Order: sequence, then structure tokens, then C-alpha cells
Amino acid sequence: MKKTKLSAPRRVKIGGKTFWQITAPAPHGGRIRKTFKEREDARIYHERAKVQLAQFGAAAMIDDRTRTDAARATELLAGTGKTLLDAARFLIEHIRRTEGGKPLRDAVTDFLAAKKAEHLSDRYLDGLRHRLTRFLVSQSKDATTANVTTADIDRFLTSLHRSPGTGTTFRRDLRTFFAWTSARGLSPSNPVEHAATFKVRPGKIGVLTPEDASALLQACDPAILPGVVLGMFCGLRQSEIARIDWRAIDLASGILTVGADIAKTAGRRIVEIPENAHAWLAAYAKDSGPVWPTSEEARNFWNLARIEAGFGPFFSTRAAVNAAQEGRGDLRPWPDNALRHSGISYRLALTRDLPRVATEAGNSPAIVQRHYAELVKPNAAKKFFAILPREAPNVIRLSA
Repeated sequence: MKKTKLSAPRRVKIGGKTFWQITAPAPHGGRIRKTFKEREDARIYHERAKVQLAQFGAAAMIDDRTRTDAARATELLAGTGKTLLDAARFLIEHIRRTEGGKPLRDAVTDFLAAKKAEHLSDRYLDGLRHRLTRFLVSQSKDATTANVTTADIDRFLTSLHRSPGTGTTFRRDLRTFFAWTSARGLSPSNPVEHAATFKVRPGKIGVLTPEDASALLQACDPAILPGVVLGMFCGLRQSEIARIDWRAIDLASGILTVGADIAKTAGRRIVEIPENAHAWLAAYAKDSGPVWPTSEEARNFWNLARIEAGFGPFFSTRAAVNAAQEGRGDLRPWPDNALRHSGISYRLALTRDLPRVATEAGNSPAIVQRHYAELVKPNAAKKFFAILPREAPNVIRLSA
């Protein structure tokens, strides 16, 4: 392609009048044409253009509007220590980040739908929805998948004021979400990649007192009560409660089977059902079906029960939960994994049979010994396993 060169002023007729024109190379290829009424003006422009082309090449041939904008922009940048080039680079980066994005709320909806289509567990989807909803609430209404920054992620994670384990879980789910948006061209990169991390240190195992355990059970909605009983008295993990079926619970034999398909360690195990747990479960037993509700209401019921028992506050988008904890200055933090920790700790204190308790819990004896031994006293364990429903006959119940 032939390059445009600077031409000498030439006379042209436009509308019957005489003008002088000069052709010059444009800054980004092609050519520009300048027209003058007077020959002297054309000559002056020509001489100036020769000098500029010799010194800076075609990049110097900017139009008058661009030249004026550059002068005004330089004035605006005065005192900042930044140049026009700095400003241009910043703008390009901003455009790159914001173009192609999607409203954050819409993207979360699409992401959750995609995950549901993968046939993931209801418990996982519920937790994912909860954590992403909390992130949405913390962001501005005009936030998109393209303009969320690492700094935004850091501010959100810091604002949680939760345990390192909880912070790590939130970070994991956000990283998964933005990996999904990035793969679909909705985010220029994953802002979570370089966000703050949490160092999880072994902490104190939190257990419920017999009084707290009794109050919690009395506060539970019938829909979640059997699952809470399995966690509290049989030491099942939350993920196992969410997946276990009534067919795995044999009240006649007093045992429940945690199948390899739902156990964390992928190993089948048999758990003895304590007598008081049997009494709680008997009124709700079914031939089959999930023990823990698959509806979103389960989290709502669980939060309300803990609040009534004196624990909280809990983040929630549900008006009933927020109303229940509003103005409650007496609420105590909920111990992480309190149901399972309580069940194992009291079971070990009552039986003093470490191998048996470890097998039923799905842990090694060393882990159970390290984390659960001597946390509670045998007398407290007797009270714990004496907690029975109101309708149980001839039993002195702990007051709720």
C-alpha cells in the first residue's frame, strides 16, 4: 500500500471559489486533507507540517480538536504527576474491565441454575446460594461481573468477622463463581485469585451444654428436628445429615447406617442410636425419604431455632429471621459444627470407649483423642443423653 506523503499547497475550485489544499499522512494510516482560503495560510501550515513530520512522523499530524483536547487534558492532570499517556492507559484498562460484563445479580442467578443442572446436592447448592447472596448484598446495585475488583473481594471477606474456616469457604465459593464468569468472557479475570486468604488453625472445639441442647431441640421446627437429633446425639456430619435417607435408620435395631456414598471418608459405618435419640426420632420416622428437608426453608428453620435457643446473630435475607434477632443483645456466637462436636464429646465421656466412638464418628482414634477427649465430664454426658421429648413418659426432662 502506497504511503501518503505531504503535498505542496495546490489550488482547487470549490463552489466556484478558489482554495488551497494540502494532503498529509494521518496519524493512524490513511491521509488527511487541509483546506485554506489564503495561500499564505496554506504555506505556513505546510512548513510547520514538514518540521513535525521530520521530528515525530505521522503521529504528529493530529487534528485541531485533538490538539485542543490534549491541551485541556494536560491542564486537568496538572499537579497529579500523571501524563496523558498514563490517563489513556487507565481509561483503556477501565474499558477492558467494564465492557462485556453482566449485572452481578443476573450472573449469580445464571450460575446457580448451571450448578443445579449439574445435579449437585441440595445442601451444597443451598450453601452456595447463601454465600453468594451475602456477597451480592455487600456490592453496589450497578456492580457487574466485569468491574468487581480484588479490593472489593478483600473488603467483603474482611467484613465477615467470622472464623478462618468460614472465611475460606466464602472465598472458595466466590473463586468458583468468578472462574465461571471468566470462562464465559463475562469477567476479564478472576478477582479472587489474588484476594486475601485465611490461615485455618486448629481451634477450641465448641460443644453445647445439656441445657443449651435441650433448648435448641424444643425450638426446632418438626421439619428439621430429626436431622438435628442425628447430629446432636449420633455425631453425624452436616453433609451426612443432608443426604441420609430414613431407610438407613433402623429404630427397631437401634442402629443407623451411614453409607459409603454419603460418608466423608467414603467408608460405610454403623452408628448406634442412643435411647434418647430413639425417643426423639420415633414420632417422625418414615419408611423412606430424606431426613433433612430439601426446600430452602430448612436454613430458615435452623436459624430461627438457634436464635430462640440464644445463639446468633445470623446473616439472612429472610424477614422472619432478622425480626427474631432484632434487638437481641443476649445472643451468643454459635460454635462451629456444634452438633457433631457435642455428640462425639459427650459420647466419649459417657462410654470411655475410644475405638468405638472413633469408628461411629468416622474418624481415627488419634483424631478423636486429640480433639474430643476430656472436653466434658461424665455427669454432664449423663444429662446430655437424658434429654428427651416432653411426651416421653417417666423421664425427668431438663428444662428448656
